[in-house]
Amino acid sequence: MSFPTKGLSAINHKDTHYRFIYRNRGGKNELWVEMSASAGGQHLVADVPRVVNREMVPLAIDYARTNGWDPAKKAEPFRCRYLKGSFVQIEE
Repeated sequence: MSFPTKGLSAINHKDTHYRFIYRNRGGKNELWVEMSASAGGQHLVADVPRVVNREMVPLAIDYARTNGWDPAKKAEPFRCRYLKGSFVQIEE
């Protein structure tokens, strides 16, 4: 699963630059995030509701970083879901 390259938006969160995009894949909405400086590093994929807002991006980043997401290292995507006002990790 490769990170998209077109249609990305940028955000500076806690002095780190990230790129993100909202996508609809297979009938579900996803937020994809990667750190701008680490192309090829681990990216974040969050399942989000149909109605999304830009404030979900820093919430997803904070949740993922607190729970082990390391965008500077190559690894499988960190997956989480927005549920009842906060993010929770998806157990594979």
